[in-house]
Amino acid sequence: MNSRLLAERDNRPGPHVLNADVGRPLRQARMKWRTPSLVWLLCVASIHAQTADAPKLHHRGDPSTSDHPIVVKPVRGSPLLPEDASGEYMLGRPGEFVEITIQFGDLSGYISRLGDGESDQGTPLTFFFDQTSLRGQQLSFTTRQVHGVWYSFTGTIQRGTGKTREDDGYYMLVGELLEHDTARKTEIRRTVALKSGRQLG
Repeated sequence: MNSRLLAERDNRPGPHVLNADVGRPLRQARMKWRTPSLVWLLCVASIHAQTADAPKLHHRGDPSTSDHPIVVKPVRGSPLLPEDASGEYMLGRPGEFVEITIQFGDLSGYISRLGDGESDQGTPLTFFFDQTSLRGQQLSFTTRQVHGVWYSFTGTIQRGTGKTREDDGYYMLVGELLEHDTARKTEIRRTVALKSGRQLG
């Protein structure tokens, strides 16, 4: 009896065997938990690194951009003629002139002259600008047609000999003026330098 009990006791697994068998599922569970955790930590670290390296957008008024003022470059072709150059430019004969108006970068005006045809001899005629252009220091216009006559001009405005705006010729309208006559089928081309009239305050 004693020998049988001793044999059965000797065949029982030792404590170290039991502990190994019991601990194996626990270690496997820990390994399964650690693997996704490591993957998650690596993903978070990668996202943080990309966010740190990404350039930041600075909103208007951001104090961090106060040392870098915004530079506005002039648009090519913007008018450079002064608005105070607006006014009358005398054609020569009394009552004949070119009225120029420059305002907010736009050009408008008209030509006033006396008619010289059979039906309008000596009659004041007004040729309003129909098409205009302002590009840098250059201006051009084409008038509407009156009694078969219309005008076109290309040139600029320059500083004249007048010392103040109250003097004739403070500005000069310089360029090429064409008179088109559809009835006579003629085109008269003139190079002009028209003085500005007095601007009385």
